Amino acid sequence: MALLREFIEDYRGKIGHFQHLAEVCAYQCESALKRQGLRVLVTSRAKRLDSLASKVEDRAQEKNYKSIAEIYEDIVDLAGVRIALFFPQDQQEVDQFIRANFNVESVKDFPEALGHPGAYPKQFLGYVGRHYRLYLKPESLPPEERYLADYVVEVQVGTVLMHAWAEVEHDLVYKSTGSFLSQDEYAILDELNGLMYEGEMALERLQTAVKKRINTEQHPFSNHYELASYLTDQKRKMLHGPECRLAIGRTDVLFQFLKIIGLDSVPALRPVLQSCSFSQQAEPLAQQIVDHLLLQDPNLYAQYDQARIMVGAYDPFGTPYEASSFFSDQGHVGPFMRSWIALEQALGEALPKALAGEASVLALDPQMEADLRRAKELRNQILFGSHPPSSKELEWGEEFLHSFLDFLRQQEAEPSLPQHKASRA
Repeated sequence: MALLREFIEDYRGKIGHFQHLAEVCAYQCESALKRQGLRVLVTSRAKRLDSLASKVEDRAQEKNYKSIAEIYEDIVDLAGVRIALFFPQDQQEVDQFIRANFNVESVKDFPEALGHPGAYPKQFLGYVGRHYRLYLKPESLPPEERYLADYVVEVQVGTVLMHAWAEVEHDLVYKSTGSFLSQDEYAILDELNGLMYEGEMALERLQTAVKKRINTEQHPFSNHYELASYLTDQKRKMLHGPECRLAIGRTDVLFQFLKIIGLDSVPALRPVLQSCSFSQQAEPLAQQIVDHLLLQDPNLYAQYDQARIMVGAYDPFGTPYEASSFFSDQGHVGPFMRSWIALEQALGEALPKALAGEASVLALDPQMEADLRRAKELRNQILFGSHPPSSKELEWGEEFLHSFLDFLRQQEAEPSLPQHKASRA
């Protein structure tokens, strides 16, 4: 018992650390999922002292702990995040997000049978959800917080209804200080569980009805959630089961952009989608749509910049950069973007082919192809990232683009000109 008390006192001094870890993980989840257009409620917590003490005492009877470090290694839910879904079908999109953005150690699906004798014979399955033990990716953290990637987080995913029922059952059954509940109490909990399943079925029908309305409607999308629903439905028609791994990307900025240029409806967007790739390795679908529209008309960069600023000004998860224009000269962003747009205007549809390595299009040598792709990555970070590239990278990019444009002018003047290397910083 002395060891357990010592552990609890040690945890008392570290609870702020685990609370911060949970908050960072929850922030990453909520910001990405809501920007993508998924309706979720995300909460976080560090395990409470009273709850932890009870759990450790129960587990100590079979674990026979020898040290505080051994207890910390055994208790994996000190930092916890809960993702509650409005619609059960969104579980697939959340699973894809988690596996792509965190280092997942293990996954556990529920329900599980009650582990004590004499339990009430349930008519319904009980709690249904998926729990992940995962680690934050170091590259997703600022340098001063990368130590957080060394600690495990438990992320629970289920519907809002199932999480609500689980809270009731957990407090009554697993936190009960007396004997087992009566048969009547178990029966009522089971009845409530059945109501939750009925509610989830209604939510699934509601989601299906919403999608049917959106897919057949001629009117503009009401918000980015409707746009996300439409894009997700189109993705699932093209990709099935485990292969359905194409990311949707940020639909909040895309929605605002489409609204500004008058393409924010299914009939207007459908032809654009026909030009998109639905392979698992393709860029996020929202990014492909933006790229296609900007390539068709580089003048639309101004409208896309406007959409970014409008969303960034009120986005609770945004950075100051996302609320500022990428035509600003600060940090060399504006000069680089103006050079890139000039390149797109000069090349048009030949640019994607050159980026894909079709050397016959522009007679580029391997180094120039690599530098062109590097410049495209800088452009993507400016348009779709939360922070701009460094000034040094942008200076290189601007110099490269200037030399590349000179190369294009020389090719136009002398079509038979041999291959030429762009100058490098």
